[in-house]
Amino acid sequence: MGAESLFSRVKDMVSHVVDSFIPIAEDEEEEEEIRAQQASQTAQTTQAAQSFASQRRVANGGTVSSFSSPSYGSTSSFQSPRTPVTGEGSSTPLTVHTTKVSELRVRIHRPRRYDDAAPAVVQLKQGIAIAVNFDCMSEPERRRVCDFLNGACYVMHGTAHVVSSTIILYAPKGVDVTDPLAATKTN
Repeated sequence: MGAESLFSRVKDMVSHVVDSFIPIAEDEEEEEEIRAQQASQTAQTTQAAQSFASQRRVANGGTVSSFSSPSYGSTSSFQSPRTPVTGEGSSTPLTVHTTKVSELRVRIHRPRRYDDAAPAVVQLKQGIAIAVNFDCMSEPERRRVCDFLNGACYVMHGTAHVVSSTIILYAPKGVDVTDPLAATKTN
């Protein structure tokens, strides 16, 4: 395999990756057919150039291609054969790792009794952050609901942050909550 064919393989792999992320529009399909015809013509010229190549087996199973251009009566002491190293397989599968960034959603709950806390836990299980306003509850009931939500947040490896004396923010696992005022106080 020559340097040109290696280049064309890399070009094909990159174009496949680009095509998977950016779909080809219908107008571009005709241009793609023209490019494919040009690529086949380039491949034919590459095959003609490779007729001068010789393959040698290397230890561990790989091959080394030696290329020598046809000399037309001129020999130079500065010319040396190019020897690109190629692998045994014809193509190597590529794995593209992407990180999907989910959008952060925050729901505000204002429970009036203990039974109103269950929907907040359901949303916390769905990965939604919850801001709970306890201003409509008596102190004993507020403590009970707060203990329930703290336990649910602990079981799901989330975090709880006190925003004010009556508002607590419950964040699911993977959500980082920082307080800029606390950061400036420590500096």
